[in-house]
Amino acid sequence: MRATPWILLSCLLIVQFNSDFCRASPTGDAEDDDFQNDDYGDYGDEDESATSDSQAPKIVEDTFSEPIYFEEPEIAVKAKPGDTVILNCDARNFAISNVAMWYKNTTLVANGQNAISNRVEMMKNNSMKLTAVTAEDADDYYCEVLPQNVRQHTRLTVGARLSILCDDRDVTDRSQTFKQGDHHKLHCQTFLPTKTDIKWSFNGQRLATSAEDTANGVVVLENVDEENVGVYQCLGDDGSSDPPHGMVTIDVQYSPKVSTHRHHVNTQEGGSADIYCDYRANPIAISFFIKDGKTLSLSDKYSIKNSLHKEHNRTTLTIKHVDESDLGEYLCHVENAIGSNEVRVQLSYSPETPQFESSSIDGNKVTMHWLVRSLQPLSEAMLDYKLTGSYTWSTVSMIKTHRHEKESGIWKITHQMELTPGLWHAHVKTKNTHGWSNFSPDHDFVIQDPEASNVIDEGAVPPEDLVRAGFGPVGGDGKNSACTISLLPGLILAAFSISWLRL
Repeated sequence: MRATPWILLSCLLIVQFNSDFCRASPTGDAEDDDFQNDDYGDYGDEDESATSDSQAPKIVEDTFSEPIYFEEPEIAVKAKPGDTVILNCDARNFAISNVAMWYKNTTLVANGQNAISNRVEMMKNNSMKLTAVTAEDADDYYCEVLPQNVRQHTRLTVGARLSILCDDRDVTDRSQTFKQGDHHKLHCQTFLPTKTDIKWSFNGQRLATSAEDTANGVVVLENVDEENVGVYQCLGDDGSSDPPHGMVTIDVQYSPKVSTHRHHVNTQEGGSADIYCDYRANPIAISFFIKDGKTLSLSDKYSIKNSLHKEHNRTTLTIKHVDESDLGEYLCHVENAIGSNEVRVQLSYSPETPQFESSSIDGNKVTMHWLVRSLQPLSEAMLDYKLTGSYTWSTVSMIKTHRHEKESGIWKITHQMELTPGLWHAHVKTKNTHGWSNFSPDHDFVIQDPEASNVIDEGAVPPEDLVRAGFGPVGGDGKNSACTISLLPGLILAAFSISWLRL
């Protein structure tokens, strides 16, 4: 009786197990067809084929087939001569089955980790290194990943062997425009493995700079003006037949430079008078004349002409039917965007300021000539002269004057005098029926000392050692001739001694 409960409990557990198994498993013919009998091997061939063709490849595709790509397909790299440059091949999803090929334009330079060109070195990450690049290395480079044929393009540019910087900006073989009064610095630098000697020239002439600036290849332009306009060339002298060089063209904008050769213009009543001024300016300028504070304009009285004269702009004012009211000071005013300038011209009936023409010296006699414009006859001329160091001028009042042979209204003044040796200064003024002119600018001349002129120029004499050997000036100086003759026995003896030693 004690075993009866245990038997009942065991039966209930078996019934429960069979009930759960029936609910979880298929029944009928389908169960028999799909049921695997472990005693007789695998499933049928048809089911195995379907499973292998569809499920397994799908899992591999999802896991391993991400595409190769470059985040930057186009890259630009700039370098200076002598630099070491690394060209990257940064391909995403690069696999062990991929290979990177490098091309310079269309030429293969690297196959995987194997460099074909001796100019390149391959790195483990497929980057390519070029050492001490030159201008010949500049080109289009391609990194191509196989087998997908995905490319990355790198444009390598290599700067010149020499560059010119203006205020730290590269201006090599370019033009620069400065403004009057500016301060700028030109710096020439080379990119070569050897030491170079920097040499500057300006408009074809060697440019002198301080020792420090020369060593640094620097040209300092302070307070620039018209005289700084031109071509600055830099040469990096490396001792080769083809040294690097470059240039920069400098233009300067400046206020007008105004001048005239005739600050005093002679005229006569009822005639016409021409007053002119010459100027240079950048940018272009405008010019006009002013008298008594009023700007003169075109009229029956005035005409204005603009022309070119010896690389200058010239503005000419013509005054017609001159009378007393036209005499006085005229201003030629020129202005542009940078500034303005002017020159003053005096119109009168008096002679113009004499201009020196020529002179000749014969011993201690000097003959000088001046030209003077005067439509009225000259009545008198005065010459002042003095020796350097003197405090007062000596005066000659009566000087020979005569009309010019070819041009009317021009007089020629000639004077001859005998002076002691030294540096002299002379100037003249003239008088016509209306008054005196201004003194001419000083003319300086030298009267040589006759005794000093007999001294032989040391530069024309042979070196001292040759003179001692008996080779020197022949004739003129008896002392030298006597010296040469006295040395002849010694020379003969020396020649005999040399011949004896050769035996």
